[in-house]
Amino acid sequence: MAKKRTSPPRQTQAQGARIVSAFLENADVFRTAKAAGKKVDGPAVLVLKNRPDFDRKDFDRKAKDLVRLGQEGRLKKAPSDRDSNKVWDPATKRRRTRTNIYRDRMIRNLTKDGRLTSQKGTPDTNKYLANKTVVDRLYAGKGPINARGQGYDPDHIHELQMDGTDTYDNLRPMDSHTNRQLGSDISVALRDVPEGTPIIVKVIP
Repeated sequence: MAKKRTSPPRQTQAQGARIVSAFLENADVFRTAKAAGKKVDGPAVLVLKNRPDFDRKDFDRKAKDLVRLGQEGRLKKAPSDRDSNKVWDPATKRRRTRTNIYRDRMIRNLTKDGRLTSQKGTPDTNKYLANKTVVDRLYAGKGPINARGQGYDPDHIHELQMDGTDTYDNLRPMDSHTNRQLGSDISVALRDVPEGTPIIVKVIP
């Protein structure tokens, strides 16, 4: 009987510094079934691993929730639809993603008139000074991110690519670098998994 893989594929490990944060434990089974045009009888086993460049607290929280959702039978491979979470935004009079609207709402809640300067941000005029770090990271997350701690992204607790709902109660702030890299690695890990396939999640140290 073949031994189950409990570490990333060798070609992944050989890439040096870059550690893949998500891989499929039974990837060979799904790859073979896809090539043969057959269906796999059983769930996809997604393995998550923290990376040294990740925000550990945010990774652990995300991983714990995905493990729980998998145990509850709520994870499955969802169809790819990049426009599915675009909604009409009355404030800008155009369609925008809920994640961007959520980010702007958080900024407005933490300030009183948008992005405020330290000169305007006094206890008498707004709450900016107390929330400066969070607000700055929320704004930074609107652009490119290269390292942990640079920005905050609104993250879907139950991943959309694993059949999560695009609702505001499914969003919370997460370190931008950790969010983007983990989401990308999960997408690559699930590329050979057919839509509708159940997913369970494991976490390794």
